[in-house]
Amino acid sequence: MSLRCLAVLLWALSFAPAWELGAQAPVGAQQRQADVQALDSILSGAKWLCAGGVDVLSSRDALLERAYKAGDVSVLEWGQAVHGWLRSANDPHMRVRFEDLARGDAGTLAAVPSGLLDRQGPWECMAPGRGIAEGARWAWMEKTWPWVGRLCPPADHRDSSEEIQGADPVPGLSAGMAVMDHGAFMRWVISDFSSGSPSAFRRSFRKCTRQLRRAGLPVMLDLRGNLGGYRTRRHAVLSFWLALDRWPQERERGWTSGEGEFETVPATPLVRANRPSGANLAILVDGLSFSASLLLVDALYSRDRTALFGVAPLGFPGGCSGSPEDHVLPGSGLRITVPTLYTEVAGAPEDGYGLEGGVNAMGTDGGWSAAVRWLLSSDLAAPR
Repeated sequence: MSLRCLAVLLWALSFAPAWELGAQAPVGAQQRQADVQALDSILSGAKWLCAGGVDVLSSRDALLERAYKAGDVSVLEWGQAVHGWLRSANDPHMRVRFEDLARGDAGTLAAVPSGLLDRQGPWECMAPGRGIAEGARWAWMEKTWPWVGRLCPPADHRDSSEEIQGADPVPGLSAGMAVMDHGAFMRWVISDFSSGSPSAFRRSFRKCTRQLRRAGLPVMLDLRGNLGGYRTRRHAVLSFWLALDRWPQERERGWTSGEGEFETVPATPLVRANRPSGANLAILVDGLSFSASLLLVDALYSRDRTALFGVAPLGFPGGCSGSPEDHVLPGSGLRITVPTLYTEVAGAPEDGYGLEGGVNAMGTDGGWSAAVRWLLSSDLAAPR
C-alpha cells in the first residue's frame, strides 16, 4: 500500500467511532514478528510463494517492513499488511477475515463504485489480488461492503450513475437451486453448492431435473454469484449433463504439495441422474462465480458440452483451491483463511474464458442477451 493510501486510510479512521474497530488493542513488534513466523509455517511450500512474482516480493517486503517497524501499529494496519501478502496469490480463498474487526451497524453507508478499487483510497487494500479481473474484484468488494463500510467511512462524494446492476434475486430457491420457465428456454439457477442439508439437495435436484426433462427446451445454467461449495453436489449436476464415461479427468493434491503429488478424484455425486440430458446448454457466469462453479464449467467445456457467457469470474480456468481453513495468528489474534486443497480438471480452456473483465462489464446485461440469442438459435443447427 502506498504512503498516500496509508495516509488517507489513517485520516479516515481518525474520524471513525471506536466501535468500528471493535476497540482492538495495538499490535507490538514482537507480536507482529510472531505472526510472520506463523504465516511462514502455515504457507510453507506454497507454489505461489516459490514463483516469486513481483507482486509477491513487493508485498512480502511491505509485510516485513511493517513487522520490524518500531513501536505499535493498529490491528487494522497490520491486517492490511498481512492481507497484502496473502492476496498476491490471486486466490480469493486467501485473505484476512477483516469482518472480525468490523463491529457495529453500518447504518446508511453505501458503497461508491468509483472508489472501491481506487489504489489511493482506503478500501482497495482489502480487495482480492490485483491479478483477478477488475469486475470480479469490484463484485467481491460490493458483496462484502457491509463490513468494509464499517471499517472505513465512505468518501463525501456519490455518483449514482455508476451503480452496478447484479443478477436479480431468484424466488423459490431450495437447497440453492431453482428452475425458471422463460418460454423458449429454461433457466436452472444454482446459487451455490452448499445450501441446505444433503436430503434437501437431493429433493431439489430431482425436482429441478424433472422440470428440465419435461420441458424439453434449451437450458441456461445460471451460475452467477455461485462462490462454490461441495464436490458431491457439483458432481451431481455434472451427471445430469455428461455420462460418467465422458467425465474429464479430475485431479487433486494438497494445496502446498508439489506438482507430482496429484491423485485422481473419483466420481462422488450426492445424487446421480438416471441418464444425461441432451438439451442444448449455455452457462452464464459473473464476477462472483468461483471455485466449484468454475470446476463444473471446466468439465462441461472440456467435452464441448456448453457455450459460456457472462463476465470474467472470480477464478481462473483449469483449477482452483478449495476446502479453506481458518488460522488465528498468535501475535495479533487476526484470523486468516488459507485453502488446503488444489483441484484441476483436464481439458479446461488454456487462455482464460474469453469474457470481458472490466468493471463496465458488470453494468451491462452481463452476457444475458448473447446467451439467449445462442439458445434460441440452437434449433438452426443440423441434427446430430
